Amino acid sequence: MVGMVAVVTSGCFITDLVTDIFKKPVLAGEWYNKDSNTYIALNDDGNFTMGYGKGNANTGGTYDYDKKEITLHLDYTIKADGTKEDWDQSSLTGGAGKIVMPYELQSNGSLKIKSEGGNLIYEKIGGESIETNLKNLVGTWDYEKGGLQLILTDDGSYTVCDDYAISDNDTKKDNPDQGSYTFSDGVLTLTINGSSHDFQAELVMKDRLRLENETGTFYYVRVKE
Repeated sequence: MVGMVAVVTSGCFITDLVTDIFKKPVLAGEWYNKDSNTYIALNDDGNFTMGYGKGNANTGGTYDYDKKEITLHLDYTIKADGTKEDWDQSSLTGGAGKIVMPYELQSNGSLKIKSEGGNLIYEKIGGESIETNLKNLVGTWDYEKGGLQLILTDDGSYTVCDDYAISDNDTKKDNPDQGSYTFSDGVLTLTINGSSHDFQAELVMKDRLRLENETGTFYYVRVKE
């Protein structure tokens, strides 16, 4: 990623006046730098994703931080065909699978990151108002970690397909799950063969969908038409 490949690791960019208890909810969230068109999401659970374009994530892993630096531990990338592969530890991008970013939280709520090319100012995403409703949910959604696609059509039907083989001669892509869905009071219900599965659904952005249930939180990116 331009501006995030190599970073300067010296210098102090955050004062001790910002405590950990205050800092965490400020750091957690989705950040975007318009000039470099780079995006990074720091989740509360210690996972991150990043990529080019607002809401577009093609690299992910875990992260940690202190009062001076955010450290990204690169675990996987998503290729152009949507498949997920482990991060190449010999890659020149992120030495040994790690990117260290000195940072400063600014008084206006932005995040300043010191990189080889100069300071990058990231604005926190969240100002764009997008209503989560049936109309806006319709579309084709790719699971951001790869291997899974959810299609919601305007007739109330859904399709889920993935790339994992069931047998040597059979794949879920060839035999996708197909059923019906409803959306009410923030809950997306997928029903197939009389069995229903509920997810709390929220469009965190126009092209980014968060689904959550007792098994975890999952992010999907809208496939451009």
